Amino acid sequence: MFTVKEIMEITEGTLLQGNEHTKITSVHFDSRKLGDGALFVALTGGARDGHEFLPKAAQTGAVAAFVSDEAKARQAGLAKSFALILVGNTEKAFQQIARIHRNRLSLPIAAITGSNGKTTTKDILAHLLSGQKKVYKTYKNFNNHLGVPLSLLQITPDTDAAVLELGMNHAGEIDFLAGMVRPTFSVITNVNDAHIEFFESKEMIAQAKGEILGHTNPQGFACLNQDDELVANLAHLNPGKTFFYHVHHEGEKSRVADIIASNISFDENGSHFIVTTNEGEQFNCFMPLFGEHNISNVLPCIFIAMQLGISTGEIVERLATLSISTMRFERIDGANGLLIINDAYNASPSSMIASIKTFLSIYPERKKVLVLGDMFELGKQSAAYHRQVGEELKTMEGIFEVIAIGNDAKHLAESYGTKAKYFADKEEASIYLETFKSPDIALLLKASRGMALETLLDKLR
Repeated sequence: MFTVKEIMEITEGTLLQGNEHTKITSVHFDSRKLGDGALFVALTGGARDGHEFLPKAAQTGAVAAFVSDEAKARQAGLAKSFALILVGNTEKAFQQIARIHRNRLSLPIAAITGSNGKTTTKDILAHLLSGQKKVYKTYKNFNNHLGVPLSLLQITPDTDAAVLELGMNHAGEIDFLAGMVRPTFSVITNVNDAHIEFFESKEMIAQAKGEILGHTNPQGFACLNQDDELVANLAHLNPGKTFFYHVHHEGEKSRVADIIASNISFDENGSHFIVTTNEGEQFNCFMPLFGEHNISNVLPCIFIAMQLGISTGEIVERLATLSISTMRFERIDGANGLLIINDAYNASPSSMIASIKTFLSIYPERKKVLVLGDMFELGKQSAAYHRQVGEELKTMEGIFEVIAIGNDAKHLAESYGTKAKYFADKEEASIYLETFKSPDIALLLKASRGMALETLLDKLR
């Protein structure tokens, strides 16, 4: 990967001790994740100072470290052969070597951003490709200023393709990450109210997501969601080719797109649909995921996979064996035959409404219970956004019970009406939820990550 000398040249670092010819085979900022030949990055911006973990890093196989505090580094009592590279900012140095490592790679890299669906789309594309290629994908949702450089540094020369997820809370963050990744293919899934606390409008969120396009390789392309006007309108920011994907609804006027899903139906096992490409190719698909939002997510994955030489037959086979990250509309068997859908990884008003609609459209033989918690990062309009979800629930067909949990979820419950059950916290709600352990019931868990609504599973299984 690097020698210590190369790293010093890239970062303008100073070697406090050790040998400049020492070879570095991997890089990490977590002392528990190091192996032989690793470079440890002593970060200082978190709850703990990374310099405290220098001895442990050496014990677990590291042969070098980025440090920014010379005194602390020398006090660690490391062997003289251990290379200590002094830099002004260890985080910046980490990002610098990730950028150089990316520049040395010649493989295709797909980068995915959007308000919702990033991790699911990343998982789907990686799954479609991995039947024929060695693929690296972002671990979990490590998609920020630390996770993206870490992901880049995990890509080895024998990797055939990489699929990375880029996240953001503020304008300029995608610009920085995409500039580091320089994707061959980029995907923007959608733009909605996630992280609206940090923006004045959804249009400003769209512009921030669109920062990825200026860094997309002109020899590659961007895939944009035609069904999201805010996304489709970003096409002018892409200097290269842009392709659009579209989910067609029955009775809707036909639209032109480069890849289209139509004839959609759901059963208890997942989603069925027909895919039509801009080359006139058409094929039937099934995947064990639910919801039109997931059908939308799969379209750019199919399009990119086809461009990378994956046959339609292979794509159809791989789709049928999909499994995605936990807590994303994950089916779980509860006690006494209760069926649980754990979609509690995160939530915004748009994704909560989409999740509820999908949930109500499946398992028709079961009574539906919606367990909905607080949605975070909605700023001053948080109460209004929660009320909006409550109002939307009143328009939905079917028989279901609403259980709201958390400070802001109170507004959702009040908006929905007196039939909603409200609990201030999970402990209070868990007692009531135990009454739903029945084979006649399907229960949905949906809330923002900070609510950790999945902890209720212990009471339901």
